[in-house]
Amino acid sequence: MNASDLIRYTPLASANRMRIIVSVLAKHGFEELLIRLGLRRRFPYFWRKSPPPPAAIPLWKRLKLIIEELGPTAVKIGQILSMRPDLIPSDLCDELKTLQEALPPTPFEDIRAAIEKAYGRPLETLFSGFEHHPVATASISQVHRARRADDASLVAVKVQLPDVADTLAADLDILEYLAELLEERAPSVRPFKPVEVVRELRKVVRRELDFTNEAVNMLAFNALFEDNPRVFAPAVHADLARPGVLVMEFIDGERLDEFLGTSEERAELVSLGLESTVRQIMQEGFFHADPHLGNLRIVGRSRLCYLDFGMCGRLAPALRSALVDCLIALGGKDTARLARVVEDMSYSAPPDLDVFSLESDLMFIMQKFHTPCGHGFMGRHMLDLTAICREHGLSPRPDFILVARALLASESALKSLDPTLNPASSLSSLAQAYSMRRLIPGLSDRSIWAELEEAGRIITAFPRRIDTVLRKLSAGQLTVEHKQHDFGRLPATFQRIGNRLGGALVTSALAVCSAVIFSSDLGPHLWGMPVIGLAGFALSGMLGTYITFKMFRDT
Repeated sequence: MNASDLIRYTPLASANRMRIIVSVLAKHGFEELLIRLGLRRRFPYFWRKSPPPPAAIPLWKRLKLIIEELGPTAVKIGQILSMRPDLIPSDLCDELKTLQEALPPTPFEDIRAAIEKAYGRPLETLFSGFEHHPVATASISQVHRARRADDASLVAVKVQLPDVADTLAADLDILEYLAELLEERAPSVRPFKPVEVVRELRKVVRRELDFTNEAVNMLAFNALFEDNPRVFAPAVHADLARPGVLVMEFIDGERLDEFLGTSEERAELVSLGLESTVRQIMQEGFFHADPHLGNLRIVGRSRLCYLDFGMCGRLAPALRSALVDCLIALGGKDTARLARVVEDMSYSAPPDLDVFSLESDLMFIMQKFHTPCGHGFMGRHMLDLTAICREHGLSPRPDFILVARALLASESALKSLDPTLNPASSLSSLAQAYSMRRLIPGLSDRSIWAELEEAGRIITAFPRRIDTVLRKLSAGQLTVEHKQHDFGRLPATFQRIGNRLGGALVTSALAVCSAVIFSSDLGPHLWGMPVIGLAGFALSGMLGTYITFKMFRDT
């Protein structure tokens, strides 16, 4: 089913949402784009022409204003996209990072209904002292403080807002429909692959809407830091975990930018935060993907608590090893090694990649990394690397992008504790320490014996694979699959031609039949002429006029 079918058969609520989206886009200066996409013709009743916005407002700022005006579900989509500069331009990512998630609370009766629907039991049998006013509100959920009815433990209850899943699904259907129109009618947008972006976004949203996934992430994080109780996530009450409700330990801590501890306490927390970040990414390969100030709390003046595990990253051992190589190459000013690393961390590369030009551009990152004015956020340096990759036709892996964003968020949060912190230098030193593990066979992340074993397996399997290809070739069973990309407007064009030919045939048949009836003088009569023949001529004339109008309008 294509996007047009999704819109054609969606319920009235989705149609109303489409009207809102079209009117907001027109309001913020995208009227010409909407006309180009054919939305005036396809949805004439949804069109509301608005005065253009001030020309001084930049494009990315206008897109952010559109998202904010479209409401909570659009804000959630924007926040997810802000973490993915591999999907959208980095300037737009930076603009979307400023989206505010605090929203007016949902009425308590709606929250009560959502909880009772999730558990099939009255709220009072589950929680005592359930506070009606939330302690936090967000685009798809809000958090209430309560006590369990069975053991009176203090908990935080995260509840998914009613109907948010249906609204998000409708928004994503409409986005995919608009993305298909963009790829079809706006060639300049095709390199950004808008349909692929929406489909990836749909996968991420589906995962975040199931709170049991977040519970799994929190349990895995606490297991990871079981040997270091100073870094933790709230304990999950697994027996109460549901797709729409998450019950966890209530954490009463301080934000990093509001902590008033001594300089020694701050330095200790900064060191703890950097070590936990490197351990998550370099050693364990499982990390919190959005550790900004709102998701970190200081507990007991010496412990660091991570909140909101809706988005986490997981890295394969080979990618973790490549990240260590990346930091070693940056620290050692090894441009050739860095070029090999960025190619390894990309899932596609052009066959005619100009390696020397790539190394030349990477030298700028090296110089920026090793000069005082360029020192700062390691995450920013890594995002600069991804920008250079895209300029040379390389496609960085989404995991690498997620790591860069997580590093940048963590560094920014920790710098609020110590403004003199140089995250790039500190993280590079910690990565160097991890690289020393390679000298120890039992701790190495890149075992030479494992690599030799893999190379031997590939070499021994190569003759067998060649033999399979030759046997299929001799038997005439070797096939080549050809895929036509960028099919463009051909399907829609063929459908339009078929509709017009069918309409023309019906009109012609109606005119001929009317002429036969008219000449036979078959009654009843009006003004001495056959009524059926007159009606047939009138109808065929209107159909012919409409088809002619459509032909000239679409040319």
